[in-house]
Amino acid sequence: MGWAIGRLFSVAAVLIGRTAASRPTRARHDRKVAAPVQQIDESSAPRPRVLVSAAWRISLVMLPLGAGLAALPALLPDTRDLSDPTTLTLRIAAGFALSALTVAVILCLVRGADGRRMRDAGLTSPRTGWRLAVWGALLWAIPAAATFGVLGLLGAPLSVTVPGPDLARTVLLLLLAVLVAEAVPEEAVFRGYVTHALGTVAREWWVIIAQALLFMLFGAILRQSWNPVDLSLFLVMGIGFGWLRLLTGSIWMSVGFHTAFQTGAQLVLTHEVLTFGGGTGTAMLALGMIPFTVAAAVTSALGIPRAVHAGSHAPHEQTGLRA
Repeated sequence: MGWAIGRLFSVAAVLIGRTAASRPTRARHDRKVAAPVQQIDESSAPRPRVLVSAAWRISLVMLPLGAGLAALPALLPDTRDLSDPTTLTLRIAAGFALSALTVAVILCLVRGADGRRMRDAGLTSPRTGWRLAVWGALLWAIPAAATFGVLGLLGAPLSVTVPGPDLARTVLLLLLAVLVAEAVPEEAVFRGYVTHALGTVAREWWVIIAQALLFMLFGAILRQSWNPVDLSLFLVMGIGFGWLRLLTGSIWMSVGFHTAFQTGAQLVLTHEVLTFGGGTGTAMLALGMIPFTVAAAVTSALGIPRAVHAGSHAPHEQTGLRA
């Protein structure tokens, strides 16, 4: 009898142990089954509503930029000398107003409509962004200067036609005019808020391509020109600057590159302080194709130097793009 009772307790202990061991397995199984339900619920928001919301916000942020850039020529004196200090000073003043208006509209949309922070739309603090801007400008300036140096040795020199102080004044005023009237408002809109809004409906490279196409159409409509060369330039700029935004989570590197590129292009192609011994196509090789290619190669291979990105937040916290 004692042996039977002991055997009965042994069997009961084994059964209880097996039951207890099976509970965590069932609990884990229950969690695995429940997780997809939560995922489906999160992705079940009506997509047409999200698309419409992104579309009207993008239209609203592009409207003041387009109106301001279209009205800017009418505010400037009718002069053939684009290097005139008065003309450049007026461009700078109008540019400050346009940049302020653009940033104010973005602030209202980011804080009011989205309930987010400005850095979520790529508009990070200039206190940390200036390093990215300088690095972006150098990525254009160094290969461009090297290319013009080689072209000069091959018989197509870049010559200065005015005294040194006049050249320095023109370069400084033009740099400021391009920065506040073109680079800052355009990058804040397209690589900033437009990229942020598109990030709610698409993923990384689709966002880059979509904002680049919008940038191309915006430039074509503003210039009233559908020249394939100009369209391809806007498209390449949009993709390149969008890549820098994705890489850094900030608009400032593209602001620096944009400012340097447009300042150099306008100095060489439209201002009389410099003359180039080659044709426009050769000049665009030095101004556009080679610097853009070098910048893409350097950033793809080496990324962003740590000293340049010091003090910035992690890119994945700022891009607003979905992986």
